[in-house]
Amino acid sequence: MKVDIDLTDPRVQFALALMGRQVGIALDLPQRIESAVLPIYHTLKKNKFEQTGSGVAFQIGSEYFVLSASHVFDDIGINQLCMAVTKGELLCTFGGDRFSSARGKSGTHADDPIDASVFHIQSEVPDEFKRIALTLEDVDLEQSDDVGCVYMAAGFRSKKSNTSGNQANAKRECFPSRELDQEDYLKLGLDRNIHIALAYENQTVIGGRWQTSPRPKGISGGAMIKAKGIPMVPRRGLCFHEETARQLLSGITIAQRRERGGKPGALIAQE
Repeated sequence: MKVDIDLTDPRVQFALALMGRQVGIALDLPQRIESAVLPIYHTLKKNKFEQTGSGVAFQIGSEYFVLSASHVFDDIGINQLCMAVTKGELLCTFGGDRFSSARGKSGTHADDPIDASVFHIQSEVPDEFKRIALTLEDVDLEQSDDVGCVYMAAGFRSKKSNTSGNQANAKRECFPSRELDQEDYLKLGLDRNIHIALAYENQTVIGGRWQTSPRPKGISGGAMIKAKGIPMVPRRGLCFHEETARQLLSGITIAQRRERGGKPGALIAQE
């Protein structure tokens, strides 16, 4: 528990209310990036499909891709990619070629600092996948965030997903937060040139009380989203335009770090 933060202090309540308002505005934006995040499945035990990660539908020209974290593919290997494109519908299998970052010393992507994969679909692409696929126009190309925008990690938690035969039911979730500052990047040994890290502490305030943050297992490979134009903390003299705000793809989520040993908790994405 954050014993050094008094939730009954009017100043704390004001700050929480202000940030809550900004997060609410960010969550109400058209879900252009969120809608492109899909659950990935694989048969891990007893030949039953289980949700093992998330992926982002992407289009370049007439070609279609799935962006994800490389470690999500470690168990899949050379098998076809299996995803749920529409909630409650039959799982879709995709054939194609995968391009990944190099494995770490462990021989897997568990210790791969980049942990990025692109799956180039070579089989038939469902119309719904084509409809939701992002393009280069949806990518955040800014090198820095002077506004201090609200960010969100979107994906599917394994705990909230289930299958019945070849039919999938999964719930996409969105975890809003702020980007860590440079000092925290250094504490975590992260490179801001290739990573983006959001604060994700062991406990968070829900309904005016400290509660344990949910374990985000399964959102790896999902989208790290910037709510462009929506600052987490509005400040006097800060120039932003809510009327032109929109979601942008800032990165692909690859890891979570728990808060321990004086180091902040974080959700980490590869840019």
